[in-house]
Amino acid sequence: MADVKVDLKEVENLGREIRAGFNVSLGRLGERGFQLLRKEVPVDTGNLKQGVAPPDVDEANLSVTLTVSARSAATGGGQGTVHYENGKTKSISLRPRIAFNYAEVVAKGRPAIRPKVGKALLIEVDGAPSGGSYITANGKTFVVRRSAKAVAPNPFDERAGNQIESDAPAIVGAVFGELFN
Repeated sequence: MADVKVDLKEVENLGREIRAGFNVSLGRLGERGFQLLRKEVPVDTGNLKQGVAPPDVDEANLSVTLTVSARSAATGGGQGTVHYENGKTKSISLRPRIAFNYAEVVAKGRPAIRPKVGKALLIEVDGAPSGGSYITANGKTFVVRRSAKAVAPNPFDERAGNQIESDAPAIVGAVFGELFN
């Protein structure tokens, strides 16, 4: 048999280079996931696009966390003004509204809702509607409805995840190709 000599320092160096390749791959996968999430989120209001956080790379555990955060803020109630169709106005007091996870509602959808307390829902809109009454409060405009229909899920997170899954072999292959060629 032939004597084989192994230089342990080179094996250890190879291990460090492979680990560095994993870390670089994670960073690039996280950045690609960030780009895909920003591309996939609906842009009706822009809240979700602003809520896509840069990737959080944990090199020790070889993981990347991508976060989309958008919450509808709670309001403390207060005073508002009803604007009737005929041009008259009336001062009213509004009840507080609870906060909810807007990103989750968009991704998973929600059932139809009715007010739990009170007679109507206030739904925020971009501007004063033509041909109907509306409410203004704190610089925002609301329409009044007895209920809100169900919202179908928009699984933007799953679409981005499926895309990154298909892109991952090429990204990791490119990183290791750069390191070992």
